[in-house]
Amino acid sequence: MMHQQILDKLSAKHLIQAIDEDLASLTFDAICYEKNTTVAQLSYILPKLLLRWNCVLFADEGISATYKQKTIIALAVLLHKYGFADKFITKNALQAIDKLNKDIALSDDFFRKSNEIKAFINSMPAPLKRKPAIAESITFYRAEDVVSIQLEGKFYAAYIHQLSGPNESPIIELYDGVFSKVPTLNELGKLNAKGRIYNDGKERICLFSINGMKYLPDPANQIQLISACVEKRPSNEHLTESVGLYAVLDIFRLQGVIKEMFAFETE
Repeated sequence: MMHQQILDKLSAKHLIQAIDEDLASLTFDAICYEKNTTVAQLSYILPKLLLRWNCVLFADEGISATYKQKTIIALAVLLHKYGFADKFITKNALQAIDKLNKDIALSDDFFRKSNEIKAFINSMPAPLKRKPAIAESITFYRAEDVVSIQLEGKFYAAYIHQLSGPNESPIIELYDGVFSKVPTLNELGKLNAKGRIYNDGKERICLFSINGMKYLPDPANQIQLISACVEKRPSNEHLTESVGLYAVLDIFRLQGVIKEMFAFETE
């Protein structure tokens, strides 16, 4: 039994591709920054990965139980592929296999090979011998899209000014607001842009080019399109001039930046 053989049985191509690309990016960075042990690497990867994919696993509505079960199994298998294992994810993946079988959600072949799949997930993963390849930073979002970004049960919003290249990384600016659910366009229409405070104490205009903000809809349920073709941008006239055109981040570094920028609003 191989990783791809198990993943193919889940019949969730784009879900699997999205998790695989996320893990490749995080594993690449972890191997660069945490070279000593897989334990240190996993401690770098897992919080960032789950901050994104918990938007599926702990969704209150809009996500089916079957999709959640496929997600936790895919997470377990793909972590194993990249040389890692987490007890909580493994335990829940094994339970998800039983639930999918009980609901007859997948094929007879998945049912017949369930014990093999469980044994494989429970086996010791082999650490990677080299850094994984990272996917190209393409995107299906477009200029003038307005999106919601979920983090730890809070929702933030961003305006896409343009793409950094043809079908590449969206360049976003955050709205100055924190919500308990996906905001409406009317709610955002009253808000200015959110600035970032730099070492000089000034709150400056801040745009970000986001690698890994690819799928529309987002299989991780973290980013949701609020509206397209929105000509009105959030006003940033109250902010000091920006430092450079924009900062280049990936979807995981953006999580940390949002938490930093909105630290006082979410306390």
